[in-house]
Amino acid sequence: MNISWNGFGSFTIAGKPIDGEVTLVTDPYQNTTGLRFPRTLKASIVAQSHAGDYANNITSISAEGDKRVFLVSHAGEYEVGGIAVQGITALKKDGTEHTIFKIMIEDVKIAFLGALDRELTEKEVEALGNIDVLIIPIGGKSVMNASTATEVVSQIEPRIVIPSFAHIADIKEAFADIGPFCKEIGCVAEEVNKAKITKSSLPDEEMQVLILSRS
Repeated sequence: MNISWNGFGSFTIAGKPIDGEVTLVTDPYQNTTGLRFPRTLKASIVAQSHAGDYANNITSISAEGDKRVFLVSHAGEYEVGGIAVQGITALKKDGTEHTIFKIMIEDVKIAFLGALDRELTEKEVEALGNIDVLIIPIGGKSVMNASTATEVVSQIEPRIVIPSFAHIADIKEAFADIGPFCKEIGCVAEEVNKAKITKSSLPDEEMQVLILSRS
């Protein structure tokens, strides 16, 4: 399975859970955010955590294969092409509708927290269950900051952490860079182009933080 970062809370997750490759894209953002969304992305599934401009550019995603793109934007359990997706309601602090997701692909359990701006409740932690890979916002402003993100990591105890909503130059909303989060959690701020993850490659003991460069 490969995970690449498109910017903000948008990731492309591609794997081969059954026969052919299946792709899931999270939170495709509008160009009005100040960052141009990739023009050529194809997917079988889009997981949309909220209705704002950081996640509502659904029409930019082309269908993968001969079927329509399957949109998951609310609570429920779904399966497409061997990828299992569970949406869990997790409102933002001001009550804005928001959904977090548990994604199962190639026996790897991923938690995607979208643009959440608070710690998780016990009920939400229980709903997510055991998580291998946590994709978590760290940039502050309209999402959780480094300190809150560190607390959420301790709530979930994943084996791999992938930060989202890190600083990107010349955009409207100035999210924090990766430095404060790495200082809080104790990681080296080194970027990689994409994350290549398999069940057998998951770290056994020390948690790993993967900082992705924008693809």
